[in-house]
Amino acid sequence: MKRIILSLLLMLITIAAVNISLEARPSDLVYQIPIQGTVNPGMLNLVRKGIEEAENSEADAIIFKIDTYGGLVDSGIKIRDAIFNSKIQTITYVSNRAWSAGALIALAGEKLIMAPGSSMGAAETRPKEEKYISALRKEFKATAERRDKNPDLAAAMVDSDIEIPELIEAGKLLTLTAQEALENQMTDLVVDDFDSLLRSLNLTDAKVVEIKATTAEKLARFVTNPNISVILLTVAFIALVFEALAPGWGVGGTIGLVSLALFFSGYIINGVASWGLIILFIVGLILIVLEVFVVPGFGITGIGGIISIFSSLYFLFPSPDIALSILATVLILSIAATIVMLKIFGTSKLWSKISLSESQTKEAGYIAPSKRDEVLDKVGITLTPLRPAGIIKLDNDRLDVVSEGRFIAKGEQVKVVKVEGSRVVVRLVE
Repeated sequence: MKRIILSLLLMLITIAAVNISLEARPSDLVYQIPIQGTVNPGMLNLVRKGIEEAENSEADAIIFKIDTYGGLVDSGIKIRDAIFNSKIQTITYVSNRAWSAGALIALAGEKLIMAPGSSMGAAETRPKEEKYISALRKEFKATAERRDKNPDLAAAMVDSDIEIPELIEAGKLLTLTAQEALENQMTDLVVDDFDSLLRSLNLTDAKVVEIKATTAEKLARFVTNPNISVILLTVAFIALVFEALAPGWGVGGTIGLVSLALFFSGYIINGVASWGLIILFIVGLILIVLEVFVVPGFGITGIGGIISIFSSLYFLFPSPDIALSILATVLILSIAATIVMLKIFGTSKLWSKISLSESQTKEAGYIAPSKRDEVLDKVGITLTPLRPAGIIKLDNDRLDVVSEGRFIAKGEQVKVVKVEGSRVVVRLVE
């Protein structure tokens, strides 16, 4: 009798435990990952994180909610690959528009569903060259073939030379409305809203977990936008040049370092930048500082610094074309700004405010900036070696100068040959 009672108790406990485990998790679990804004490495990072969480939670499906004008092709292809490799059922839902790289992502889902009034296509390459068109056209066709969609229609979204009778004429890229996509079997279904989507998938009672970007990830997506990267790098270089021209450490150096920190932090968060590239950039800065203030002339040290900096930046960007475009823009803007600073700030009231006052410099034995034009063609004695920068004695005053590039030892006679704002250039008297 005791054994029977004990068996019944164990059976009741087992049933209760099963009921508790069933209540701990809904019958269905769905993850929603947003594909919104610019397609870039930040979005790729978010998609990978969402897929990993969904797989760890053994979700029943992942819905990619798409509303994007497109972005970087490289990031779009990697997102497509991540969707292909998912171990969970994937549904791509075009809630508004899926253009360019967004169209490729939309085609990648096991099921493609669109909302009324949405559209898909317009995948024009930039630059618009045959090699890029050919490569992306094949990516679209291969994706459509894998998901049993019309590969020719997918290719027409990329290549304007493809003509589809009664749908798109030659010379124009294909963009399909939701209804057109349904009529041409490019979408599996058109639904009114997200709830209708869940009903169509028999997931009405499912728990929906929406993947959201953290504050750091949002910052990273903003920073890694090519336009923002250009602004941050340009501001950084201009600010550091300004700091080099102004005495002491101040606003320029602070702004420069903050801009560089923001720039690199975005690429680190997105998993694009390695610490090796950052170290290479820092080494480049150190080499340039050594070239300017320590090593005489301009040679291997300076060239090595420039190569190190631009190499570290080059490998951060997703393609050679984007890298060269960004670096060329930054270089041109930085050089132009430096010329402006040398020509304007060197004699402006602003420059005078950030430089030492006349009374301060006289007390210290230095010539004030406002008096430097008067030293042209005068001869002095070097108090320190010029490497090429250093100090000379001129009419019982001390003066910060630079040589024309060559090394000049201490105790040599030098002549002032040029004055440009706060920059005084001297030449050895032979």
